[in-house]
Amino acid sequence: MKKNKEHRFDYTLFAVVMILLTIGVVMIYSASSFMAQVKWNQSELFFKKQLFWFVLAIATILIVSKINYTHWRYMAWPVMLISLVLLAVVLTQREVNEAHRWIHVFGYSLQPAELFKYALLLFTALYIAKDGSMVNSIKKIAWPWGAFVAVGIGLILLEPDLSMALLMVASLAVIFFMAGLKWRYVLASTVIPVLIGAVMVFGFGYKSGRITAFLDNQSVVSTNGYQEYQSLMAIGSGELFGKGIGRGSAKLFHLPESHTDFIISNVAEEGGFLLVTICLSLYLIIIIRGLRIASLARDRFAFFLAFGIVTMLSINIIINVGVATGLLPTTGMTLPFLSYGGSSILCSSFGIGVLLNISRHQNRVSKLFEKRK
Repeated sequence: MKKNKEHRFDYTLFAVVMILLTIGVVMIYSASSFMAQVKWNQSELFFKKQLFWFVLAIATILIVSKINYTHWRYMAWPVMLISLVLLAVVLTQREVNEAHRWIHVFGYSLQPAELFKYALLLFTALYIAKDGSMVNSIKKIAWPWGAFVAVGIGLILLEPDLSMALLMVASLAVIFFMAGLKWRYVLASTVIPVLIGAVMVFGFGYKSGRITAFLDNQSVVSTNGYQEYQSLMAIGSGELFGKGIGRGSAKLFHLPESHTDFIISNVAEEGGFLLVTICLSLYLIIIIRGLRIASLARDRFAFFLAFGIVTMLSINIIINVGVATGLLPTTGMTLPFLSYGGSSILCSSFGIGVLLNISRHQNRVSKLFEKRK
């Protein structure tokens, strides 16, 4: 059998991710140094940890980009099973911010839900590639795909992490739509997440204060709306060119999680509208390059895997920026490549590595509509 010719490495995609990672390291140091000095007497604590993740992220991208994407067909099941075990283990860990989301090992925290996101993409691409008709068959969806996915999302809801679960459900809805999901099922896929969210928030009282604060502008400066208010203050104060790197005031205990969930607010305050525009433009380039890679993929597995990665990243970015700008309720979701956190940066880097490898085995002409059949 003739071996497929490999194409040129996508240096544009790699360079864009590298720029975002570099901006992230700088902004994390700026956003976390004061807090780290006051709490742990180590101003460079988070900066050093993020540098470690930065190096691992680059290594992950380069290594994964060398692995032929077809091998991930055989890894889909093992990765899914490992991620489910870790999701179960995380429930036994100590509670942080009223949730069990992290496994603590040697001073580092790992978030299994981030691994499950990509296990979900591998698993879904594998089954849609095998039989595209599954998306419109309740029987085919239910077993084994649906059962394992339901267990994973169920464990995430138990942590609890509603925003992560909704991110996954929303991504699946978009992927299934591209796979030919009928419109009546598309409607159902939008109603189900809303029902799950309503039950969690109003039935079990999960973060209901955040929803109340979001809907009631008068309560924005209350406890539940404090982060959103401070985020908007930081973004507005940055104006066009920002106050300068390291000169922001929101990170001085005014805006909690300024180095994680609200990193874009710190970027806006210190780098202004200009730096935010640069960051969002870089994300847009990743999305466009990713969609191009998906459209030129050689087979259905590669297409749905690439499209799934781009979809997951896109929705994640939209949610994080939407929260920071007050368009969505506070969720606690990090921003890929910019926010502090090893699990997020490594898993996102894995996704980029997969995209880079798929791009090296692409067609010269788009087969997008053939893959949807």
